[in-house]
Amino acid sequence: MVGRIVYISPLQAESMLNQANLFKKLLQECGYDAVFKSTITVEDLNNDDVAGAIWFQLATINFIGDAIVPYILGKKPKVLYVTIEGVPTRGNVAHSNIKRCEFVAVSNFVKECLQSVGLKVRNVVHHAIDWKLCGEIHKKNIIQRRQIQQYAKDRVKFIVVARDDPRKNLKGLAEAMRILNKKGYEKDYVVFLITEDSAKQKFEGINNAVFIKGFGGSAHEFVLGYMACCDYLIHPAFSEGFGLPVLEANAVSRPVIHVDAPPMNEFTSPEFNFMFNYIDKQAVKCNMYQYWIFHIFTPDMLAEMIAYAIDVYKNHKDEYQEYCTKAREWTKNWDYHVKYAELMRELRLAIPRDLIDYVKHGLDWIIEIK
Repeated sequence: MVGRIVYISPLQAESMLNQANLFKKLLQECGYDAVFKSTITVEDLNNDDVAGAIWFQLATINFIGDAIVPYILGKKPKVLYVTIEGVPTRGNVAHSNIKRCEFVAVSNFVKECLQSVGLKVRNVVHHAIDWKLCGEIHKKNIIQRRQIQQYAKDRVKFIVVARDDPRKNLKGLAEAMRILNKKGYEKDYVVFLITEDSAKQKFEGINNAVFIKGFGGSAHEFVLGYMACCDYLIHPAFSEGFGLPVLEANAVSRPVIHVDAPPMNEFTSPEFNFMFNYIDKQAVKCNMYQYWIFHIFTPDMLAEMIAYAIDVYKNHKDEYQEYCTKAREWTKNWDYHVKYAELMRELRLAIPRDLIDYVKHGLDWIIEIK
């Protein structure tokens, strides 16, 4: 008997939960019983009703420790689909069975970080978006548009979706805004932030910074709706394992301002995004489990790119619209039917014929898998 249950154990972080839900959606479309389970056991992976299991996790021992024994001893197909924002510490790898695992990385950057300490990576599968949903979001965000327009009036609208931690560089964004405002740009633009309340002190005295929602806990569609209401996304991060907001903003037809650094430059392009070089790369110890890799740039550099984006939107509307069209078109090949079909292959799951054709021939439209 071939099992139809696929267990999914996701990291309790916004981006990974959203990605796990996309994979669950694909499995259900393909006729599998996808079940979220916080702890997957050896018994689960020896059950005849189970087709396989996948962990969406951070590749440090404190997060994937519970997965190692079932991964090694379980008989059914399994995948450790992981991210990391830098290099694991030696203590994270030494005296552990983590070296007996093989990982599927969310980016080539993650692959290189893991391999640098002797860990095995058998594949790279980028994160994904629901391309159809992103295309329809403009019809569903009427309330959000009214809310955004109430604050913005005729100013250029930027949005930031990020946690308040050092990797995301919200402090640098605040400094960039102060630089711009001192130069007389304050009445030309507004930045909406979806982040934690703790970030508010960084933006004290900046009147065109508007906090519209806390980070986390909202329906993913709601956040996409806010992105689509604005003219640009600013992604000021120094360090990422993937950088999902960049891909999501492009999928809702919005250009992004971000540093030209891995892993974002694996799936983005200067043809429609506003990218700038970093000036230094540093390893920053996060905790006993990893060193973040920071791609450093100054607030002045970010401010300069924001000013350029303001000019394009206000004075070169045709050019701006071309960027929006190109961004949307580019992201079709990151639709979850395309990217996460690869995870199904990793789990040795049967893939419907129409999904195989769909992936093979590209995304000229979104079909419903039967």
